[in-house]
Amino acid sequence: MTAKENLRRSREALAGLAGNARRNWRFLLGAIIAGGVIWAAIEASDRQGRFDIPSGYAVRMTCEPDPESPLWNGGCERVAADIARKDKPGFVELYRAFVTVHHRYIPSPATRSRFRGVPCDQGFDLDAALRGTRYVFVPLRVHFAGACTVAEVQAIMTEIDERDRALLTIERAGLSHSALYAGALANLTEPVVIFAAAAILAALIIL
Repeated sequence: MTAKENLRRSREALAGLAGNARRNWRFLLGAIIAGGVIWAAIEASDRQGRFDIPSGYAVRMTCEPDPESPLWNGGCERVAADIARKDKPGFVELYRAFVTVHHRYIPSPATRSRFRGVPCDQGFDLDAALRGTRYVFVPLRVHFAGACTVAEVQAIMTEIDERDRALLTIERAGLSHSALYAGALANLTEPVVIFAAAAILAALIIL
């Protein structure tokens, strides 16, 4: 086979590839977008996990025995069983943990709706309600802004407990592939991401 024939065949092959690309541009564009979204979800999961591990450790530290711990460790008994766990969490448990930590608000919309318009307890004092508990620290205290009933404070404490149990789960997993992919899946199943994917798919079909 001569050099000219090789060149001609190469050009024909390239022309064929270009033709296929023109005919299937929607599929190619969709694949590129999907790949980019998945990559971004994995990158975000890695950053989240690296932040969550020290946050889970901070929960443990807050509840460790200390001569002055009665000043702040009230409520630690609510997460004591999770602090004591040593097992490695499975993928489903990790997925739920990432959803709880990164895709839920505190207070939740349900809690906000439940207590919207509810009269404040007479003589309610938020400082007194949080005194001696682990919720008194600034990173947790901000979630209680606007709360003025004992019932609302208790509801927010329960949601913080759920979030901290999730942080402890992620901390137990460490920087594992299971945690990385569970976090990525949690990011990909966020309603906003699903809606955006549906909109892009619809646009590609219509074009």
